[in-house]
Amino acid sequence: MIKVVSTLKDVDGKDPFIVGTHNGIFHSDEVVACAILYLLKPTNQMWILRSRNLDELKNCNIVVDIGGGDFDHHISGFNKRRPNGIMYASAGLVWEKFGIDILNLFRSIYFSKYDVDLNMVYQILDDEVISVVDREDNGVPCDLPNVFSFIPDFRPLWFETDPIAFNVQFEFALKATADILEATLKACMAKVVTEKVLRDNWMDYDLFHDGILEIPSQTMDWVDTVIGFNLSVPCEFAKVNFVMFPYPAGGWAAQCVPPSFDDKFGQRISFPKAWAGKTDDLPAITGVPTATFCHNGCFFVRAQEKDDVTALCKLAMNH
Repeated sequence: MIKVVSTLKDVDGKDPFIVGTHNGIFHSDEVVACAILYLLKPTNQMWILRSRNLDELKNCNIVVDIGGGDFDHHISGFNKRRPNGIMYASAGLVWEKFGIDILNLFRSIYFSKYDVDLNMVYQILDDEVISVVDREDNGVPCDLPNVFSFIPDFRPLWFETDPIAFNVQFEFALKATADILEATLKACMAKVVTEKVLRDNWMDYDLFHDGILEIPSQTMDWVDTVIGFNLSVPCEFAKVNFVMFPYPAGGWAAQCVPPSFDDKFGQRISFPKAWAGKTDDLPAITGVPTATFCHNGCFFVRAQEKDDVTALCKLAMNH
């Protein structure tokens, strides 16, 4: 739970976790910094003190973007930069301090079965997400999109003059930012894990043979990695023509692998055109008893039984 206040007098509860930042206009960097801290303590209520009262700010657990401490990039002479030369703002300073801790937490919650290179995930996120926020706040152009470019849209409009409106809108912005940051961190970690899982499966005969690669889920982001596998090996028997997976609504499914990065809507091997759009009559057409569906584009099939999806893929290759 997140609650924004203007004074410590409004904070209650036992042993509250309080983050201090400045009041008035808010920017992406301090909102993202607060969201990082919120994800670090997801089970606790977090209070945000928005104030310029230094006596009150000194009583916060952490202060960002104001106060002259470790997470204030506005102090005179500040020139802390990343190895690539990008200047830090408050989001980057908080990420540098707590990023690995958050990723460790996420690994324990979502990816405990996998060996995750947290340093790689940390660096990807800093390069593609956090440093973009820092660059924007420091007035430095960046070609990469800012995931959090929506934050200024939460500011009160010019005719909304009540000072409380800034706290209300900051709270809305922070809650949205925390949700999107959590999803972004999970997605990045999942991508790093995905590449390892796909490679391990590709090297396992029980999960890859006859051009068919079994993966654990339809939602796994497999396309680029599998295309890369195919481009890395000269032998046809080592190339992946289909990926198969448990279908979320039951049964199994398979999808054709694109031939190249430039043709991601194509197929190395398509399912036969005679199957296109077929459902109830697909078993009779294919001779596969539990076949249930072939997409009209001939790139996706379903069957109730795993072996039958494998059979559909083999039929396509023989066809």
